[in-house]
Amino acid sequence: MKPFQVLPKYIYPLCFFFFLVFACGKGPSDPVSAGLDYSDSSCWFEGNRAPRDKKVDIFYVGPTCIWDYTDSSGRRQHHMDVFDPRQRGLVDPSVRLAESVLSDSCNFFSPYYRQISMDSWLSLDTAVIGKRFQLAYRDVADAFRYYLKHCNEGRPFILAGHSQGAKAVIELLKREMEPGIYRRLVAVYAIGFTVTPHEIDDYPYLRIAKDSMDVGVVIGFNSVTKREAVSPLFNGNVVCINPLNWKTDATPGVSYQGFTAAIDPVVHAIVVEGVDEEKYYIPSVEALLPKGNLHVAEFDLYRDNLRKNVLQRIHAFERRPNR
Repeated sequence: MKPFQVLPKYIYPLCFFFFLVFACGKGPSDPVSAGLDYSDSSCWFEGNRAPRDKKVDIFYVGPTCIWDYTDSSGRRQHHMDVFDPRQRGLVDPSVRLAESVLSDSCNFFSPYYRQISMDSWLSLDTAVIGKRFQLAYRDVADAFRYYLKHCNEGRPFILAGHSQGAKAVIELLKREMEPGIYRRLVAVYAIGFTVTPHEIDDYPYLRIAKDSMDVGVVIGFNSVTKREAVSPLFNGNVVCINPLNWKTDATPGVSYQGFTAAIDPVVHAIVVEGVDEEKYYIPSVEALLPKGNLHVAEFDLYRDNLRKNVLQRIHAFERRPNR
């Protein structure tokens, strides 16, 4: 094992421990057969023990936090072992950050799931990624169904996810929605992923946010310091809203942190000025996140904007006619 290296603080919350190579204990004994049992509280972040005293829930799916590893049988694994405490130690900081940003107004639910590894994404092979993601999505879908049946109790809810988690909640919106569930959906925060035009055309519940207060919509964005820093996997994305001003055009917004940002209408990404790209550059993942890509920092860049907007959309949902 390579010695642990201290990384800049912004990396820990999003769990990109790119220089840590670890040999975990036993991985999933059969990662493509039996599903996880979400009635088991250990399958949920902090045991699913959060108080349920608020009127709205948030169901959050975390980002990619692990690399490939060799299990105790010598097999190379591409999916998280959700019961390995060391792998949970990589996942938990990012979930905790999202909870701190998004859940002031919500009861917070976040399942552990057999997410695919960073190595899988770095392959840039969409066929490989898609095949491996099937297991990850199956877990998320099972957790969501369990949440609706046993935890939600009819409350309005928000779906949210970052990176791989954003892909997961987009898929939930495409595959799991039906009118009775959708009526309770406040919004979907799918940060750091991509939506293509054909998806919008093919899935009626995949509606794109246009301002700060529409409901039942997808809020999505990717941030870079320059156009060429957009991830190669996100070519063709058409979803982007600027969390500094909640506009979908090129109107620049000014952050309370001192930087400015505007949407590039060609690549449908937010171009940020006034942020040091060197601070966020990680050579080991340059193939996926080129220099100038701010994927790992988006919760920190827009922390207060997101926190306030969750409450705005909840209030808009509560005021909408014919609820």
